[in-house]
Amino acid sequence: HDSYKKRKKPKPEKKKRAKDTISAALKAAWKFVKNVYESEVKKFFLCLAIPVIVILLAFAVFTMIFSATSSHSGFTLGTYAAQDYDLSEAEKYYTELAYNLNQKIRKVGSSADWQNGLAAFGANTGDLTDTPDEWVWGRSSVYDYDPVYDFDTYKLWSFLCAYYYDFDADNDDIYYWEFDGDTEDLLEEIFNEEYEFVYWYDNQSRWEELSPYNYWGGGNASSGTYYRAEQDAYIYDGQPYKYRFKPIAITSELSQYEDDDGYLCITDGYRVLDAQDDYRETGFFIMDHRWYSGTSHPFYYIDNDTDTFFFMHGGERHDRSFWGWDGTDAWFLVSPTDTHIWNSSLNDVCMYGYYEKYKWKTECKLYYNVKQNKTFDEVIADKLSSMSHSDERLQYYALLVGAEDSATMYGNHQTLHNLLPGAAIRDYSLKREFGYEMTEWNTDSDGLYQGIKVYCTNGDRLKAPFKGKITDVNTDDNKITIRKDDVEYWYDGSGGTERDTEVTIANAVLLSGFSEGDTVNDGQEFAKTTAENVNFHIYIDTDGYGWDYIDPRLVLY
Repeated sequence: HDSYKKRKKPKPEKKKRAKDTISAALKAAWKFVKNVYESEVKKFFLCLAIPVIVILLAFAVFTMIFSATSSHSGFTLGTYAAQDYDLSEAEKYYTELAYNLNQKIRKVGSSADWQNGLAAFGANTGDLTDTPDEWVWGRSSVYDYDPVYDFDTYKLWSFLCAYYYDFDADNDDIYYWEFDGDTEDLLEEIFNEEYEFVYWYDNQSRWEELSPYNYWGGGNASSGTYYRAEQDAYIYDGQPYKYRFKPIAITSELSQYEDDDGYLCITDGYRVLDAQDDYRETGFFIMDHRWYSGTSHPFYYIDNDTDTFFFMHGGERHDRSFWGWDGTDAWFLVSPTDTHIWNSSLNDVCMYGYYEKYKWKTECKLYYNVKQNKTFDEVIADKLSSMSHSDERLQYYALLVGAEDSATMYGNHQTLHNLLPGAAIRDYSLKREFGYEMTEWNTDSDGLYQGIKVYCTNGDRLKAPFKGKITDVNTDDNKITIRKDDVEYWYDGSGGTERDTEVTIANAVLLSGFSEGDTVNDGQEFAKTTAENVNFHIYIDTDGYGWDYIDPRLVLY
């Protein structure tokens, strides 16, 4: 049931004409009288009442038709001007918009994927340098409001019917609206008017100087406490670094910062850059070997009189007059020439040491929320108010949504018996609604569900939605399917009244005396629930143009 069904072939354009309404109303009236007569024919007093009933029904029907024809209201405007498929597809698309937004929000709250989550909202990931220490969702000192999700599918259906209704047309030319790309654009528009994702990346992270510094390398060359590197450390102009050299020996502290060619990149202040992270600064520095304050190690000394460097080896003084790189030596490395003087086995390599001067202190918070710029009711009212015949559209919307009589007005598509005992289907609490699951923002949710899960009492007896056959019984999963060909959906006018229909019930078992292949009568008790929720799926062959799942709330009493 979770697969997304598409039509087998295009659905033909269909009108909702007043004459179709008249025909359907008369047929419904006659069917009611006939049922009363057939079931109660033996009761004499009801037989006497039949003429009275016929007269009253006929009067009511013609009154509604007259009202519809003269003022675009009453019977014609008392039902959704759309088929169940189109209403259900609109519900699916709107809930998918909410589901997709929620998935991105969930990603923002993931420590492993938060950057991609923000990037999906248009954030520049180059500015998101530090992983937050804390994620602050919803109401906070930054966003002083709660995230709200207030979708109501009855309001959505009623809005679309009022939006698409042609109040300038005669009743003979009233068309059903159909779900298409324009409807998708409209739903995206009202969704975006209602909701906005907001975030604040508060990064107070900084470098903090260590005391004392951490050192690697030192002593004399022969002791091996220096690290070796190739000699090609030279000046790079127009690069994010000043020098680079390739270590022959390196430790894990520095190796993470090498570029793809194995080089370390350094600023003119000897600071090591992270070649794997856009050459950002690190807390490490290459040691400057130009001078040394001691006397026992072959470091460079400075001769202030001659403004030169020198070192002593075996009582012999070696002067160096360079500052920076002169094609042979680099001032932040012990040069190959001097390395050879100190230790001939290290010829043609440089020696270097390094130290850690700074530690990065992370202090970062990510605030995020969903701002409701308008309520669902406000978005609908604004949209309808901006259109022609705005007063009539708003009245039509109020009529459909049940604002005047919430106990009975459901769009008047209800054709099938409510399977549960007691109140109408709209009055039951749902564990899961039709469409993409969305209960509240930033909570885990499943994808598409093309049915409803209704809270009930374990052991509630279920009634057949129509006279049909039990076509499938799955005792392992406690599922039952009932099928009837050519179910009459009275509201749909001539040419679309009969549809093959399957109703699948989960968390239910047959009552004793019923089995697969049996026929059950309309409203007859035939099964009972096995859990505290029962699941309904209604699958309809829409006029022979393909099987579609529809929201059961559209057609159940």
